[in-house]
Amino acid sequence: MNKLTSFTFITLNGFFKGQNEDTTWHSHREEAGKFANEASSADNILLFGRKTYEMMASFWPTPMAAELFPIMAKNMNKSEKIVCSKTLKNVDWNNTTILKGDLVEQIKQLKQNAKKNITILGSGSLLTQLSDAGLIDQYTIMLDPVALGKGTSIFEGIQSNLELKLVSSRVFEKDGVVLLNYERKQ
Repeated sequence: MNKLTSFTFITLNGFFKGQNEDTTWHSHREEAGKFANEASSADNILLFGRKTYEMMASFWPTPMAAELFPIMAKNMNKSEKIVCSKTLKNVDWNNTTILKGDLVEQIKQLKQNAKKNITILGSGSLLTQLSDAGLIDQYTIMLDPVALGKGTSIFEGIQSNLELKLVSSRVFEKDGVVLLNYERKQ
């Protein structure tokens, strides 16, 4: 069975997005940017909720993305991508398919049948639903040195307690960023 991981950047007060869906507080700086380039080359299937997909699809295929983040843009654009949405009718970002229907059942099947590991990028609602279903194997959290006045918690709406154990960490001292890797406690 393939591994389902999540990758989310958060603020010191646990928000993965600020007011009005704002994520501009997170920037790929020196060390964290290098890590992002390395991580994007893992060739995992990328899994998005609709909102995150629309945000990513509006940026990564652009000339500006290629100029600012050439390695990351190349890897994002060539990756296999799945967007989970009951309302989205079609997609125009290359290598993207839409997953509709029973989310939990379809993700179970994807984990069983996919040829690669799967990574959820951002996608708070998706993260919460799949956490509640016990389907996420590893949580990778990039903790940025910023606090916001208002925002949305990484686990907004979670229905059950989620107990995790830290399996590794990494400090990007120049950026002030801490990378935390957790697995679900057994």
